[in-house]
Amino acid sequence: MRKIDFQERLIIKELIDNPRISDNQISKNTGLPLKSVNRKRKKLEDEGLLQYFTYLDTSRHGTGDFETRQLYIIKLRSGITRKLFFERFPLIKNKNVFIKHILESHIGEHNGMLTLLMILESRLESDIIEIFNADIVKILDEAFGHGSVIDVMNIRLSHMLNMFHNYIPSKHIKDGLIPKVKKDDYFIVDQNIGERQRQ
Repeated sequence: MRKIDFQERLIIKELIDNPRISDNQISKNTGLPLKSVNRKRKKLEDEGLLQYFTYLDTSRHGTGDFETRQLYIIKLRSGITRKLFFERFPLIKNKNVFIKHILESHIGEHNGMLTLLMILESRLESDIIEIFNADIVKILDEAFGHGSVIDVMNIRLSHMLNMFHNYIPSKHIKDGLIPKVKKDDYFIVDQNIGERQRQ
């Protein structure tokens, strides 16, 4: 298990407040030497602990390309193991429908059966049902054999409440940026919860 040290925690706090902040500004805000910030940030990135990516909001609150989202919980038949799933996953992930319509997906387990969780999005509610039945089930059957899906539950999603532990989009993200945080906002870096402002 990797422990986050005090200086790393300070650096991560600054990055949570502003993922585009420079090392120079982190050094000024925290009082840490610039070389330490450079070295520690690079180490966190090299270890895969810090990850950066762009999220384009395609929901009705963003570009409006996808008006509706549904969570699908898909129980896979007995015999489809984690190992088999990941061996055949490259056949699945390269399909256009997975790139276009799946916002997020996870693999898990329910009652001893491998379970796939995915958030599908599309322009119309009725389209999601078609995408799932005509495309997703077909792709899973091609990868794992006919009848690979034994049970499905889906839930219509209406509002995102929080993401990555620390962000409530309706509160912390405005015009694509994270505005100046308030003293009453809290965040989590590791198992230690503290104020978002420097302590």
